[in-house]
Amino acid sequence: MKGDALFDSSARGLREVGASTDDRDLVELITSHGRQETERLLRYEEVAQRSSPAMRYLMELIVEDERRHHRLLAEIADAIAWGTVPTPQSGVPRPGSEDADAELVAETKELLTAEKEDRAELRRLRRRLRASYTGTLWPLLVEVMLHDTDKHVHILDYIVKHRGR
Repeated sequence: MKGDALFDSSARGLREVGASTDDRDLVELITSHGRQETERLLRYEEVAQRSSPAMRYLMELIVEDERRHHRLLAEIADAIAWGTVPTPQSGVPRPGSEDADAELVAETKELLTAEKEDRAELRRLRRRLRASYTGTLWPLLVEVMLHDTDKHVHILDYIVKHRGR
């Protein structure tokens, strides 16, 4: 992740495409947030190195998320900066009409149902762990999985609603 190197492509895109003021402002906002995330990520990594095994484990979960967030911000900035020009780093793709055929939408609906069932099972598991294993990290980890499952439901729901037309 070398500083702001992930955002070099979006800065180049703004120059080469002649982006609008609104696009420039938005990319700058994203880049600024990316710089803050870089600093925070470095702090998380440093704290993780000095932590006990349990704390390191938890900090590394956060580090994984922060790295993904940083990459996503760079991809969004790239997509905005380059507009309709294909981005050099293949940032966030623009959905096209070919993205979701009937079979994909049907499978996505099945996955959505499965994720909702998983969410109910994880909630039951969380209750059991909270009742019996309060001194462990397990209830927290199941809670984190629940947040991920909610995210999965949100993504799949988007696909069904927006790509399944």
